[in-house]
Amino acid sequence: MAAELRAAHGLRPGAGAAPAALTALQRRSEALLAGRRGLALLARSMHSRRALALKLRAAGFGSAAVTAALQRLQQLGYLDDAGFARLWVRGRAARGGESRAQVLAGLVRRGVAQGAAQAALAAEYPPEREAEVCRRLAARLAQRFPPEARESRGARLARQLAQRGFPGNRIVPALRDLQLTAGPADDDFEGY
Repeated sequence: MAAELRAAHGLRPGAGAAPAALTALQRRSEALLAGRRGLALLARSMHSRRALALKLRAAGFGSAAVTAALQRLQQLGYLDDAGFARLWVRGRAARGGESRAQVLAGLVRRGVAQGAAQAALAAEYPPEREAEVCRRLAARLAQRFPPEARESRGARLARQLAQRGFPGNRIVPALRDLQLTAGPADDDFEGY
């Protein structure tokens, strides 16, 4: 590799180097170091392209080096936003405390494109699974409330589930399974 770099930049042992050749070698070296750092980060855990770029920039690498490193890591198959999204959604769904809307928002915040995020959500966290997650979470949260009037418990529980991003068409059946209601106008809550 070193011989190839010397030949590519017209360098010979014992000869002086042109400033342009040194600058090009510095850029290439920084890109290689950024790639190694990125690979080390990816070896620990998957990252989205955006998250990895932020970490490399925080480590002091310049924009050109980061861009080159990300392109190379993607070409080699180590950096894959769609794969990251599927794994991330799978993990969030397995924990069972977040709605599909929250999981989607989390992916978008991490820099995953909307299309890739929605595809991962459809594959790893279908609506039927969200209904089950909502039911289990409602049952778990209901145990925390002191025994009081059913409507009051139901309304508090409905608010907590809604704050976690669950839609009304998931909350109301979960409350009915627990024999609770969201309040006097359960049907109004359906459209939430």
